This record gives sequence, structure tokens and C-alpha cells, in this order.
Amino acid sequence: MRGQRIADNPDTPPSAEDLPDTPAPAPKTSDRPGRRTIGFARSIGFARSIGWVTLILLILLAMVLSSYLGNTARNTLINGRQQFATLLADHLNNQLFLHFTLPTINRFGRIALREPAQYRALDQIIRSLINGLQVEDLRIYAHNNTITYSTNAAEAGTKRALSSVAAAATAEDPLFDLDASMPYWHAFFQFSLKKNSFRLRTTYPLRIENRLGSSEAQGPLLGVLEFSQDITPDIESAVRFQQLILVVTLVCSGILLALLLFFVRRAERALADRMEQEQRLILELHQHEKLAGMGRVVAGIAHEIRNPLGIISSSAELLLKRPAGADAVTARILQAVYDEARRLSRTVNDFLDYARPQQPRMSAVDVNHLLSQALAFLAPDITARNISIVRPEDPEAPLLVRGDKGLLYRAFYNILSNSIQAMESSGVLSIGFDSRGDMVEISFRDTGPGFPPGHLEKVLDPFFTTKDGGTGLGLPIANGILTSHNGVLDLGNNPSGGACVQVLLPAAGL
Repeated sequence: MRGQRIADNPDTPPSAEDLPDTPAPAPKTSDRPGRRTIGFARSIGFARSIGWVTLILLILLAMVLSSYLGNTARNTLINGRQQFATLLADHLNNQLFLHFTLPTINRFGRIALREPAQYRALDQIIRSLINGLQVEDLRIYAHNNTITYSTNAAEAGTKRALSSVAAAATAEDPLFDLDASMPYWHAFFQFSLKKNSFRLRTTYPLRIENRLGSSEAQGPLLGVLEFSQDITPDIESAVRFQQLILVVTLVCSGILLALLLFFVRRAERALADRMEQEQRLILELHQHEKLAGMGRVVAGIAHEIRNPLGIISSSAELLLKRPAGADAVTARILQAVYDEARRLSRTVNDFLDYARPQQPRMSAVDVNHLLSQALAFLAPDITARNISIVRPEDPEAPLLVRGDKGLLYRAFYNILSNSIQAMESSGVLSIGFDSRGDMVEISFRDTGPGFPPGHLEKVLDPFFTTKDGGTGLGLPIANGILTSHNGVLDLGNNPSGGACVQVLLPAAGL
């Protein structure tokens, strides 16, 4: 199985020195980053709540402001229309007195609009005065509410009891009424307003002027003047102005809302990433603490058993080298003791190397030379498994990197050993070189089964192994060595099958 790549290191790559008797204290975790993250999350939540409340208040304020400005604009337009209507009524009163009342009294002795000649004269004067002034209709009432004159001749002689007419008869100033075919709020939702949807009706007392051309002194009441003006365009302008304010406010509020949501979501994503990273760091710290504690215990035990184990190994080797004379069973037992002692010694060396990584002594190192040495040491295993080694055309050409010769030999030895052990019988191990800027890439590709997808994230974890009797420290030790050299160990699978291990190291002279 591919899990057998994580195996013991068979023989004698350079080993680390013994650990000191007093282990280093374990690092302590701190909850300050977690508290800062929680505080940051609370700040984001508070800022989001304040933002939403502010946005709602802004929208309400905008609606109130829109209503106020719209009503102010409408009232201003209506007041302007009322002032115009007042001036028009004064002008009509003056002109009718000058051009109709006086000439008619001088000619006929009295005013009788029932006579066609007088009616036609009055109609001609009034129509010339209101021409182009947007007056929809005009009526003159007598004291008994009888319509003595109207721009609609059919209304002449009819009676219409209106409270505004009676009120205007006793008033000194004009009276105004707004006639609307719909409520104002209804007009706010209309795409366009029909003509005469809003009319301003003005009622004005017609009086005899005591002094011609003067409005300071008023004479007796002649009648009541009533006329209407279509102010629908003015109302529509006020409505459109109010709509514009509301639309601009809502658009600005929408932009503010979008910006708020954008920054809040961005902050939440940053917070989530930070919390995830913090949790990962905490888990890694706990894992490192656990491994450090385990390493100290294992290193202490390994340090204590290393010397007795060396005595056992050397004694068994000495007994095996004595002249033959012991029986075959005793020889087999001694050989088993010697082999197991060597295997246990290699395991102890792995534990010691992982528990206390050595600091590299940097110098120019020839990678080709190191690979030749490691392959020479692994030659018996390569021959036994019928494995072909494919290297560049000139394997002796120097390929210089910056590193520690002994440590890099150990790393390459572990990688080569893993690849060879992965191929049970027959196979090809290809070694290639490439340049990536300031880095040198060394690749190892075999024709074994490759890494199982579920194991790719675990193969560099210490003590992870699927091989019986394995320690799972071969690749983690190699990864630690390469990391200490500012290098990279990348594990993967070839598209055509088999594993691919890529090593990046700084080129020599950097």
C-alpha cells in the first residue's frame, strides 16, 4: 500500500547528537488573541447595528425632508398664483370701471347687462383683458347671487348660491379656494396629471373706485367677480420636485446601504478568516506543545536506552564474529538479537533527530554528489526490488545549492528510501533538475501506487504511518531539514500514476 512510503530509515544516514539532560520548557498558550478577536467581532456587530439604525433614521429624515420641501414648494407656487390672481382681480376691477362702468353710465344712464349691446361690450373688454392669462372661466354675480356675466353665455341669468360669493361681498380682500379632482397624495403616484385636476378659484368684490387709478379708497359694491385658473402644471412641478428629492434620497440611502453591507461583509469575512487562522494556530500550538512534550519524554527515554542498546548490539556482533562452534539455533538467535538491536537503534536515532533538529551549517553543496552517495548506500535494496534509476545525462555534473551537507544527505536519503520502498517489485525512479529563479528544483518521480488522496494532508504529520513497525518520521524529518534551509517539500501524484516529490532549495551563492 502507498502508506508504506512512510517508513523507517534503514541504515546509517548521519545521526543527531544526544540531547541534554534538562529539557527546554514548553511554550504556554495565551488567550489574548482570542479575546481580541471576540472584541473585534463585538465591535463589528455594534457598528452594524449602529449603521442600520442610522440608515433607517436617515431614510425617515429624508422622507420628512422630502415632504416638507415638496409642501413648501407647492405652497410657494400656490401663493404666487394667489398674488397673481389678486393683481389680476385688481386690474380687472380697475379696467372694468374705467372702460365699461363709466362709459356705459354716460351713454345709457345705467348698467343693464340684459341688454345685448352692454353684454357684448363687457364680454369684449373682459376677453381682451384675460387673453393669454390662463383664466379658465369668469363670472360676475349680482347681489342676489344671479350670474349677470359669464364667459360661458349659457350661464348668464342663472343663480348659484355659493358661500364664497356671499363672503366676498362683505370682504375687502380676495378669497381663494383650491378645487382638486383628487387628493394631493394621490397625485404623487400619478405618472401625469390631467388638465384642470387642480384649479385655483378666486372670488373678488367689484367696487366703484372713488378715485380713478387708486385702490386705497373703495366705493360701493357693484358685484362679485369669480374666476378660475388651472394650476395643475404648478402642482405637477411641486410633485415632480418632491419625487426627485425622495428618489435621490432613496438612491443615496441605497448606496450607503450597499457600502455598509459591503464593508460589514468584508469585515465579517476578514473576521472569519482571522478566527479560522487563529483557531488553526491554536490547534497547531497545542499540537506542537503535545509533540514537544512527547518529544521530551521520548528523547529522555531514547537517551537512557541508547547506551545499553549499543552494548547489546556490539556484544551480539562480537559473538557472531567468533569462530564457528555454536549450534545453528544459537547463531540464529544471536543474528536476530543483532538485527533487532540495529533496527531499534535506527528508531532511537529517528526519535532523537525529530525531537532536536540540528541547525544547518550553510555552505555550497553538490546535490548530484549527495544523490550518488545515497543511491550507492541503497544499491542492495534497489537491486533486490529490480528498480531502474533514471538520472540526467551527466550525473556527476555539479549542481550546487546552499545548505548543510550532512542534513541534506539525510533528507535525500529519506526521500529516496520512501520511493524505493513504495515499489514492491520492479519500477522506475526518475530524478530531474530544474531552475526556478533563485531556487533549484529536484524532483523524484516513481512508478509506485502514489499517495492515497486521504493521506496527502497527513503524510508530513509525525508518527503517521501505515507500515507495521514504522515510526512515521522519515518524511517529517526531511521536511524539517528542508524548511530549516528555507526550502520547500511538495508532495503529489503524477498524472500518469505514481508519486511525485519536489524539493526546492536556494541555489549556491545567494
